[in-house]
Amino acid sequence: MAETSFQELKKERKKVGISNTLMLFIVLVIMIAFFGITSQIKFDQQFFFSILNLIPMLSNISYIGIIACILTMLLITGEIDFSIGGNIGLTSCLAALLLSKGINGGLVVLICLAAGILMGVFNGFIVTRLGVNSIIATIGTMSIWRGIGYTLSNGESMLAFNPVIDYLGRGTIFRYIPFPIVLFIIVIIITYIIMNRSKIGRRIYAIGVNPMASYLSGTNVKGIKFLLFIFCGAAASLGGLILTSLSAVGMPQHGQGLELTVVSAVILGGTALSGGKGQILGTLAGVLILSVLYNGLTMLNIMYFYIQIIRGIVLILVVATYEIRQSRALRRV
Repeated sequence: MAETSFQELKKERKKVGISNTLMLFIVLVIMIAFFGITSQIKFDQQFFFSILNLIPMLSNISYIGIIACILTMLLITGEIDFSIGGNIGLTSCLAALLLSKGINGGLVVLICLAAGILMGVFNGFIVTRLGVNSIIATIGTMSIWRGIGYTLSNGESMLAFNPVIDYLGRGTIFRYIPFPIVLFIIVIIITYIIMNRSKIGRRIYAIGVNPMASYLSGTNVKGIKFLLFIFCGAAASLGGLILTSLSAVGMPQHGQGLELTVVSAVILGGTALSGGKGQILGTLAGVLILSVLYNGLTMLNIMYFYIQIIRGIVLILVVATYEIRQSRALRRV
């Protein structure tokens, strides 16, 4: 009897999760239609859907989306990484410094990704081996990474011109498709397969639901969390390289506050901070909604601080809707 109730609960939660994701994509379509119409009125032409608007918008969100997909998996286990922004700032300064020393661009990319992996290893060690709460640990390392970035750059911006670095953020495939968008799509596909078609994906969900039960069933809980922290560090460094390419400068201020944007996109996509619940497609919808909202409101000349207020309201409303639907689903079981 208890087993039957548990299975019904899982089915109900999955059904609600799918419908929430569908709801997000419906909201996204409505927003796109709204900003398409308003841009037609404002500019007397269809500016929102023009290549001049869509390509830069998608390129600019690609590095955010890459990090958000990896962070989704970490959040599902019940952990979080707030050091993303500091990682991006440090990676940006490290890349610019190495380029200024005449080091090959390809080698610079490898060194920066290795640095990101090391940052992830450090976070994972503190959380899984020393038992420090991941919020406290990664807020601390966020400050450390950014401080190192300021040290490397002496607090100044550094030019970062190199063909390899440039290609990461501004290169194209088949002449028209921006390389960052391709990277984002690849990450979406890989993380979707991991979370929905693999044993490790099922274990990630199980850890988020009940870490003790997962441990007793033979799952290496600490090992999986440690690995996800490493992935998160590498993804943030990749994001830092893309941002450095897009701006053509390395600076410690890069990525400042970005961790809140990424976490907001993931939570907006339906991932629970408490763990055990979340979907990659939901995260994709969350990233796109925040991007379209920012792009559309900026296009309408809405001031930045008003945009921040509107984004916060949207996040609260959507998450509140999730919780209401979830509680109703649980009462039906």
